[in-house]
Amino acid sequence: MLVAVLMLFTIFSFTGVAVLNISYLSNNTSMETVNNIKLQYALESSINESLWRINSGVDSLVNVTVDGITTAWDSSSNVLSVNVDMFQMESEVLLDLSEDTHFDRGIAAEEEVDLNGYTTGLEDDQQIRENFSFLPDVDEQFYRDNAIEIHTQSGSWWSRYSFSNDTLADGIHVFEGNYLNIDNITINSGTLVFLGRHINFLHGNKFTAPPSDSTGAYPALVLTDRREDFHMWSPDNDERILGAIFCKGDVDLENGEVSGPVVGRNVRLHRHFNFLDSENEHYFRWTKGFGHKHNYDWPKQIGRWKTMKWNKKHNA
Repeated sequence: MLVAVLMLFTIFSFTGVAVLNISYLSNNTSMETVNNIKLQYALESSINESLWRINSGVDSLVNVTVDGITTAWDSSSNVLSVNVDMFQMESEVLLDLSEDTHFDRGIAAEEEVDLNGYTTGLEDDQQIRENFSFLPDVDEQFYRDNAIEIHTQSGSWWSRYSFSNDTLADGIHVFEGNYLNIDNITINSGTLVFLGRHINFLHGNKFTAPPSDSTGAYPALVLTDRREDFHMWSPDNDERILGAIFCKGDVDLENGEVSGPVVGRNVRLHRHFNFLDSENEHYFRWTKGFGHKHNYDWPKQIGRWKTMKWNKKHNA
């Protein structure tokens, strides 16, 4: 009987130790899980704060070390690094914040893009962006210096149907006047820049920007007056613009074909629109006639995210 009692006591002792061990391991695991969540929260909060600092003020303000959190910004590579060392754990991530410009997007708006329920078919790399908060500045002198012709008249009509054969040759054209009509004009390699107001684009126009080179792309169409809007429509659905469309006012796309980028204060679609972006990717880059890219403080966003560390420290 005594032996049986001692054996039972031994069994209960081992069981008790096992239960205590399981309880300890369970509690330890739970605490580690909690610390993991705290670390992730600290990491994400630091990233959000760093992005706010970069986009709101001087980029160098992001370089700080406080309470185990170190953030650093490399302006040459556009990489933000965030290191969190707390809770006996350490984590570090690198974020590619390559500059996101208007000309990297199929549609870019200073304020809003209204698709009205319609589709664009844009590739993933050229998706829409709104609320840029500014538009690039047009360098009118660049276009004047490189123009093959500067048109000073107002109240004129350019059309391949006109009796005077009033068409436009390939190259950069600058139009200074108001009340102009562009009707059934084909430009195989050129840029049309309009400085005035009341510019009417009638049916059958086909504009193709010049080829891109190592210094950037040329736009197809530029309208510089903020009071002037651009409406792309024709009764025969035969409009085509390959190259960037830039308008300081609003842009309305109703029919025809464009490659993008389409840049304006507000951009609206009035039916399904066919973007030829995948066939014309060379236009999606910094565009000539808008100064130097590095002169702008571009909004930064996460392009690629790479986790470098997520480790429990050795003395934990």
